[in-house]
Amino acid sequence: MRRYLHFITKPYSLSVIQALVEEIERGQWGDSMIFLPPVLEKYIRNDMRYTTSIEEAGSFDPDIVFVPGNIVHDKIPGLKVQVFHGICEEKGGHYKITGFFDLYCTSGPLITRNFKKLAEKHGYFHVVETGWPKVDLLMNPYNRAEILMKLGVRPENRIILYAPTFSPKYKSSGKLFPVLQSMIKRGETWIIKFHDLMDKEDILRFKKLDNVLVWDDPDNIPLLQAADVLISDTSSIVYEFMLLDKPVITIDARIRLEKGINIQNIKDLRTAIDRSVSNPEEYSINRKNVLREIQPYADQANAKRVLEAAETMLTSDISTKLRKKPRNLYRRYRARKLLNNWW
Repeated sequence: MRRYLHFITKPYSLSVIQALVEEIERGQWGDSMIFLPPVLEKYIRNDMRYTTSIEEAGSFDPDIVFVPGNIVHDKIPGLKVQVFHGICEEKGGHYKITGFFDLYCTSGPLITRNFKKLAEKHGYFHVVETGWPKVDLLMNPYNRAEILMKLGVRPENRIILYAPTFSPKYKSSGKLFPVLQSMIKRGETWIIKFHDLMDKEDILRFKKLDNVLVWDDPDNIPLLQAADVLISDTSSIVYEFMLLDKPVITIDARIRLEKGINIQNIKDLRTAIDRSVSNPEEYSINRKNVLREIQPYADQANAKRVLEAAETMLTSDISTKLRKKPRNLYRRYRARKLLNNWW
C-alpha cells in the first residue's frame, strides 16, 4: 500500500487534490495525508487527514507527493508529481521549471507537447498526459436548483458569474467595476469569484456594490455548475467552464479568441451577455475544438490516470534513464522562506 502526500500552499489547490484523495480511497490505492499551511485549515473537510507541520509531513514518509503548485519542501521524501493548480497555459508561469519535480501530469496535447520539449531540454523529469484531476469533480452530476438554494439565490434567476484573474497584466476588474451595476438586469443574479491572490482593496470595492454576491469560498465548482454565463479575462476558470459547454465572455483576451465572445470596449459587455443567453450553443463547436488541445478528458478518470502514471514511474526503469535533478539551492531557500520553515 502506497503513502500519498498532497502538498498544497494555496486554497484553490484543495479542489485539485480532492479528486486524488477520493480516488485513492475509492480504489484502495493506499493512505493519504494533506499538508497545508495553518491559514487553510478552515477550508479542509472534517473527513480529510491533514497536517500543518512540515516535519510531520516528512515523517509520514510518502512514496508519492502530489503538488498543485510550483514548490515543495525538498526534505520530504517521495516521487514529486506536478499536477498543476489550473489548466490555463497563456501565462508564462505554467511552463516554469523549478527543479522540484520528477513527473509532470499534463492536461491535454498542447501542454504535453510543450512539456515534452522541456523534458528533452532538462532531462531530469518525465511527462505523462493524464488530464487534470479537478475536472473529475466538475463533471459530477449536479442539481442546479439545489446549488442555488444553498447559495441563497432565487432558482428562477439567470446566473452571471464574473471571475477575473489577479494578475495586473491581465485582470479586467478595473475596467468592469465602474459600469457593473448598470449592467445588471432584472431577473439576473451576479456572482463574483475572485482569485485567491486578488488584491484585497479590489475585492472590498466590489463587496460594497449592491445586487452582487461575492463568493469567498475557494471552491468554485458549485458556481461553475450553477452559472449560465461566465465573464472573465485570461484565467484558467474559462476552460473549466467550457467543459460544461456553456458560454464564456472574455475581456481583452489575447489568444484563442474563437472560444467565445471577446470584448475590448466594456460598453459591449451587456450586448455580449444578451447574445450568450439567447444563443448559448453559438460557440459550442469552438469550445469543444479548443478543449481537445487543452483538456480533452471529461470521463472522470483524470485522477486515476495520475495515480497510474505515478505508480508506473515508481515500478519501472523510467527514473534510471533521467538525469539527476539540480541541487536547486536558491529555490530550496525560497521554498523554506515561503513556508516559514527551516527544517
